[in-house]
Amino acid sequence: MSSQSIQLVKIIADIAIALEFTDENLINPDVAIEMQESIAGTLQSLDEVNRKDIADVFESIATHYNGEIADYVSSLPANYGIK
Repeated sequence: MSSQSIQLVKIIADIAIALEFTDENLINPDVAIEMQESIAGTLQSLDEVNRKDIADVFESIATHYNGEIADYVSSLPANYGIK
């Protein structure tokens, strides 16, 4: 994957982290779920090769995070249904 593509996957991960871990007083939980589902749907619509590449990048960039956040990022491919 290109450097730009890796950066885009990191942006998706950062958005997912914000949606998952931001206090529900700041982000409406229903809106957060809808946004996560929208991201998942878009990623699932990609061809198999691109889904695998993106899943691999999520797992690779998870090492840049710590603890629970790292675990969450590495789980995104399964959560988004692309692996």
